[in-house]
Amino acid sequence: MPSKEEYTRVPLDQVEAGDASSASSSQLRESEELTPALLSRYYHPRGRYWRIFGPLAWLITTSLFGAVCILLAAAVTRQPTDAECTARLSVWSPAFEAVRYEDVQFQNSFSQKSVYRGKPTPELEQAWLDLWNFGPMNIPFEKLKELNKSTEVDWQRTKPESGHGVIGNLEVFHQLHCLDFIRQYTYRDQYDYSKQLAFDGTPEQVREHVDHCINSLRIHLQCASDVTPYLIKRDPRRPLGIDPDFNTQHKCRDFERIHRWAKNHELKVSDYQNDIS
Repeated sequence: MPSKEEYTRVPLDQVEAGDASSASSSQLRESEELTPALLSRYYHPRGRYWRIFGPLAWLITTSLFGAVCILLAAAVTRQPTDAECTARLSVWSPAFEAVRYEDVQFQNSFSQKSVYRGKPTPELEQAWLDLWNFGPMNIPFEKLKELNKSTEVDWQRTKPESGHGVIGNLEVFHQLHCLDFIRQYTYRDQYDYSKQLAFDGTPEQVREHVDHCINSLRIHLQCASDVTPYLIKRDPRRPLGIDPDFNTQHKCRDFERIHRWAKNHELKVSDYQNDIS
């Protein structure tokens, strides 16, 4: 017959202490077992390669981040160049390379003297002629599409040795020609323009040419739409008691540079593929 086990009552404080000790031992063993696993999961040991290349990787990453920040700041604050503005705000032109800008205060009062102003004289006529009267230039054939022109049109061509393009000119010189012609037309009864090519034709044909020039200048003025303000002074000596101030400040393209460029690129008749003289 199996012996009957006897149990002795243990005081409550010893039971609580024993349980706590047992729990602490159990937790300690679990902690000792889990600690390597946790460390291996969250804290990879840094070996020899990390000690060598870790700082270098950090340095490269930091440098790249700094470079990106600098480039981003430069891109945000950078101002476009004059050449970039010209290309964005204008149709393509071979004369882009000659375009520079300058600040100009117009000298344009009602009584302002000028070599281009007044009754016709040989000197005044020559001054106007020198502004615009020279030959055309070569326009590369492959640039026609940028001018919204068809390559199927029978354009006047230049010889291969002269660019093998098409013959053209700059609008500014056509505009100056038109203004000069209108000026001459207003003085046609006071000066002999009979040898001028623009006056070669019937009165109706000459008048039609004038009307073309007037309309051409209107188109260009509206296209440019100069929004520079001009101010008005009070002046009791004037009929209306006011005096507009047309001596305005402008940002202008350097006309002399463009003029020199055009002269340097002027074609001769011998440059034409077919003689059009």
